[in-house]
Amino acid sequence: MDFMFASPQKKDVDAEALKLATQSLQSLEQLRLKVKSSPVQYSDGVSVKIRSTLDELRDIKSQVEGSFDNYVAMSINELPLQELRQLTLMHVPTSLTSEVKDKFGALLSKVFEGRARKVLTAVMLTCPWYAASQRERGEQARHNIILVVYVGHDDQFFTPANPHNQIEGKVIDLGWLQAVELSHFGHFVAKGRTRFVESLLCGPQAVLYDSTEWAALTTTLQHTQVMGSRGFVEASRGQAVGGISKKRKTGGLKLKDTTTFFQLCESCRLLHHLERVLAGRSVCSQVVEGDLSDIGRKALDILKSMYQEGGGTKHEFFPILVEWKEELDAKLKSFQFSKPAELEQVIGGWMASMRLQGRQLHPLTCIEDERSSLVKLMEMIGGPVKKMEPSQILLVARAGSYMYGLSTPDSDVDYMVVYAEPNMTVLSACRQLSESVENRGPQKQFEYGAYEARLFCEMVMKASVVILELIFTDSHEYMSPAWKALSEKKSSFVTERGIQQYLGLIKNNFNIIESQKHIGSGRDRKLFYQIFHKLDSLNYMARGDCPPVKCEGEVRDFIMRVRTLPLEGDLERETLHKLARAKFNTLVSNLSRRENRLAENTDYRLMLNWLKAVRGLDS
Repeated sequence: MDFMFASPQKKDVDAEALKLATQSLQSLEQLRLKVKSSPVQYSDGVSVKIRSTLDELRDIKSQVEGSFDNYVAMSINELPLQELRQLTLMHVPTSLTSEVKDKFGALLSKVFEGRARKVLTAVMLTCPWYAASQRERGEQARHNIILVVYVGHDDQFFTPANPHNQIEGKVIDLGWLQAVELSHFGHFVAKGRTRFVESLLCGPQAVLYDSTEWAALTTTLQHTQVMGSRGFVEASRGQAVGGISKKRKTGGLKLKDTTTFFQLCESCRLLHHLERVLAGRSVCSQVVEGDLSDIGRKALDILKSMYQEGGGTKHEFFPILVEWKEELDAKLKSFQFSKPAELEQVIGGWMASMRLQGRQLHPLTCIEDERSSLVKLMEMIGGPVKKMEPSQILLVARAGSYMYGLSTPDSDVDYMVVYAEPNMTVLSACRQLSESVENRGPQKQFEYGAYEARLFCEMVMKASVVILELIFTDSHEYMSPAWKALSEKKSSFVTERGIQQYLGLIKNNFNIIESQKHIGSGRDRKLFYQIFHKLDSLNYMARGDCPPVKCEGEVRDFIMRVRTLPLEGDLERETLHKLARAKFNTLVSNLSRRENRLAENTDYRLMLNWLKAVRGLDS
């Protein structure tokens, strides 16, 4: 089956604005070179300002030309938040009538309308122990949390963006309002984060809105599966005392002076969770004295006295918490944790169905005529690559000097693999998936690096030189239909950011050469040959052409002499250094004098559409 992915639609561009943005950039590039070579000594601050202004101008030009597009984080409509906050501070779960819930639902709908693909649930979470210590409803509601779980749009979930940026975009935390995307909800439940477990197990009184899909999940899961997980137990016991205490110099723990009354109540909430776990009971949304252990009742009485009558102090209360925790720790020694795989299977399968909403995924395919040779390559590379399905392999390339046509009999064998995790594994993952595996080192004759499709796309967007060279190369050991489809767009990856990355690599090599750390070694010759190889590539890229990664003709003959012969005579180290510097300076000068520039960045939507197609979705 052919691999298809949609090309991004061309954006409207103001030609005059683009011309002016280009002229501004090029003028500043020329100024940078002039300042650097000028006999007048400028302060370091001038160079710093030029560099920062160049970055800003690149951003401006990329926006004018339309190559600035990137990951768009989830956002909410802030207009209804004030009214929603006021309503949150007026109610506790026991006061949530159907009319009040309708008000919450209407406001939440406005907050998330058009922002999320689907809201799955919204619940009101409280600290039952704090509520039990207060007389007035307004006080009981003071620390309420509205927790929302939603499904994001495909472009947000399947993004090539860095996972750290994704987390920032998929978790909205206003303190009293917390909204998490489906995938992060699954991660948090698997880790045993207590508030997210409570959202699954809280009673119907606390539910402001739940979809039929959420209701199906909550009726499928057993509370013992979720609360009995090691993550939940450890989160509860670890934070109950550890979060409000510090070690004494003489041993033992003491309460932090900054601990608040509410934090003491939160500690009781967590210890109460443990007590109910051991009793085989679910979380509670309301503290009932008759259901508590002796020490639990004692803690509740003291909390009420502290708040309502001013009796006792938090430092006097702390030993009660320590004693309660020690009692529970003794019982936990014989506790049998639930199996995480069973919980993750239920949560993961549900997440996948929520994401797909009935859509079917297109399976990845390998080239059948090359299956046997591909399997042999996978077995030779070994490690995790050997255990993959052939359809997961997008590319196998013999990289390094072999790919450049500059290998010698002594060259290392270096493979690079691009692969895709099974689509259902990605959709149902309750933990961060590993995205790379490497077997590298100076002592290893056989090296390889394998990179998952998302990480590969991220490296493409960063214009990693070694990754771009994979795309620019016309033939590899194995190229899947997905890779060939991407390779057909190779001219899209010749960008200004790519040029900057190539220049950065050359500058780094110059710095190492000039440090004279490797004089007389093969490493020294390798640094020089890499410079000449990248300079040749840059001459093509400056014209907007894809560089021929594999060297031929006079270029190859010269670089092979540098690579294999002693650095003497016409290849003397100082002579090579002057030649390389002259070529580099000429190139940089020519780049600054261009009337036109390439696109500043690789088209983000190109990579997004390709990655979505790899995941089996129509882009």
